[in-house]
Amino acid sequence: MEENYRDLTCTFLHCFLKDRKDRNLVFSPLSILVLLAMAGDAVRGAAREEIVKVLGAGAPDADVSFEEIKTRIAELQSGFTAGGSLLSSNAVCVRESIRGSIAPDYERRLAEAFGGRLFASRDIVRDVNAWVKEQTRGMVKDIADESMSHMLACLMNAVAFEAGWLEQYEEGSISEGVFTNADRTQSRVQMLHSAEHSYIEDDDFTGFMKPYRDSGFAFLALLPKKRGRAALRRAAAKIDFAKLAEGAVYDRVLTAMPEFTCDFEENLTELCKQLGIRTLFTPEADFSPMSSEQLAVDAIIHKAHIEVDRKGTKAAAATAAFVVKGAAAPREQKYVCLDRPFVYAVVNTETGLPAFAGVCSQMGE
Repeated sequence: MEENYRDLTCTFLHCFLKDRKDRNLVFSPLSILVLLAMAGDAVRGAAREEIVKVLGAGAPDADVSFEEIKTRIAELQSGFTAGGSLLSSNAVCVRESIRGSIAPDYERRLAEAFGGRLFASRDIVRDVNAWVKEQTRGMVKDIADESMSHMLACLMNAVAFEAGWLEQYEEGSISEGVFTNADRTQSRVQMLHSAEHSYIEDDDFTGFMKPYRDSGFAFLALLPKKRGRAALRRAAAKIDFAKLAEGAVYDRVLTAMPEFTCDFEENLTELCKQLGIRTLFTPEADFSPMSSEQLAVDAIIHKAHIEVDRKGTKAAAATAAFVVKGAAAPREQKYVCLDRPFVYAVVNTETGLPAFAGVCSQMGE
């Protein structure tokens, strides 16, 4: 599962970067994969088989079952949340009018496999947004809008992260600087200067890792060696955060990083179809493990937010499926200055897997 998590993170990053060109982006691969697993548990037949092929790709056992995938997703979620700095929450909201159609054992499976709960609503847009806002500590809002008022159910995952730096930035280490944006304009920024001891270098990037306090996570920053939009996209297309984290060497590196904030929203429906998950969005989807109603997924929406400043990092993401009626280096001094577009991630220090990943291309968006 870890290998496929790496591959899908790279796929998401490449697709988002290609579609958004010079815009900033941040997303949580954890949130997306947990949501897809929840969708797989709500269906059977072709819809589930397509999800298994995507989530189980690269598994050493070619005939991996959905039950095994659920177990592996649960283990991943547990590993990310073990330290308490990251919370991952799951729920299913159904319209009150179909509450009686829910399969007798569905709520038990939801709780056992995903730690989730099911609740009924008379105003599903309002209650979905309220749940997401609460579970992301107010960082993600309005994932549903009034155009979705016809939906019958919503499967939801929310991830929230907050941690301070192990070594705080003091006033003397903060200065005004210039960030050269992807469009070659320049923005005034607050640059954070520090000496770190985890240096990263490969053919495409130089970078560093900066640990958070008492969290089991670190901020991983990567500066492309070649400048320009095309070089950034080529490098991001083959990135493996876990491999880069594993290859970090203990070496003193002077760093400069801008304070930044990013909000991101993406409709994942077409990307899911490109990956091979298609039946889920058609009237042929069999939702009988969840409900006796004829249902289909109308859209899968992902929203994320991140704030990186002198104190630490706050980040959150939510993914929702809206269901409708179916139809070794030399010892010279290292220096990494993030004063132009760069790639970043918040990674689990034990596995190197990213809970959040993104690209900072523009300041002042």
